[in-house]
Amino acid sequence: MLKSCLIAAVLLTSPFAHAQGFRKDRTDAEIAFEQSDKRLADAKAKRDAANAACLKKDAKACYTLGELYRLGEGGPQDLKAAAKTYKLSCDGKNAKGCAGLAYLTNYGRGLAQDLPKARALYEKSCDLGEVSSCAAYGNMLYTGTGGAKNVTQGTELLTASCERKYEWACQRLVDLGAFTKERRRAKDFLN
Repeated sequence: MLKSCLIAAVLLTSPFAHAQGFRKDRTDAEIAFEQSDKRLADAKAKRDAANAACLKKDAKACYTLGELYRLGEGGPQDLKAAAKTYKLSCDGKNAKGCAGLAYLTNYGRGLAQDLPKARALYEKSCDLGEVSSCAAYGNMLYTGTGGAKNVTQGTELLTASCERKYEWACQRLVDLGAFTKERRRAKDFLN
């Protein structure tokens, strides 16, 4: 038994073992660290490119930059910077930029919570074609959050969002019990 252990130890440390793949050049931890460094460098490069394009008033790039700031990719998370770049994007008529700013405004992340302003931003984003914003705006109308309550218009927006396969809107209709006999039931969209 001792002889077998000694032979195995010699084989594992010999150049022959290395050539046969018995030893690793790098550990799994080293490989993971290198991959992590590459992902961070890629995200930093993406953030730098988005920043440069946003400075040139590219609304889509400003939205991308806002997302990177909000998520903390390519550098530290900065919700104030995210709000600023989402605003630039929204001012450039980018629906997703308006949606991002509405979200931060609605929940008071990176700036003061302002429900009427969030509602107006969701409406603007919806008008620009962002389905998630139509659902959020419809929900705010239905519940009277940030302004006057309008159940009919809220239901219409939620239903339209659900019909566009936005699952949250379908589930919200179910949760609110917002059905009429003339409309297809939101539960039908969830299946």
